[in-house]
Amino acid sequence: MRSLKVLVLEDSPFQLMAIHQMLNASGVFDVLTAESLEAAEASLASRGPVDIAICDLQLDQGDGVDLINHLAGQKLAHALIVLSSTARPRLDQAAQCARQQGLHVLAALQKPASASVLHCLLQAYVDTACLPREALPLAEVRELEDSQAWRSALKSRGAPGDR
Repeated sequence: MRSLKVLVLEDSPFQLMAIHQMLNASGVFDVLTAESLEAAEASLASRGPVDIAICDLQLDQGDGVDLINHLAGQKLAHALIVLSSTARPRLDQAAQCARQQGLHVLAALQKPASASVLHCLLQAYVDTACLPREALPLAEVRELEDSQAWRSALKSRGAPGDR
């Protein structure tokens, strides 16, 4: 997998470490981690834009949607994965808001994170990164979660955690 720069906003240290390890297992080593909105904004200010942002919506202090707005407004991310334990309607609303602001939403998933799903999302991003923005497909989250084709794709790619 080509080198990606990924920002992870997650206020749970355990979840943050788990996602970081999943990214490393997928060959992504340029990972910016942040436990707060302020830390995420500071990382972006010092390290610049990222390819993908992984964003929790429910933070102890603040709201992940504020980061989504910041990413879109400042053009600091090419793509977004919303990963949160919030209710499905709120996930869908956050994803739609991000799309309307021009972010490519790879998925809006409920926790816990899955290493194999994350790997496939990263691979799909890499496979389509050279396409013009308007040609990129928007993930239909419910199809990703429920689709037999998705599970088959995971197995055929040999994603980490499926071995």
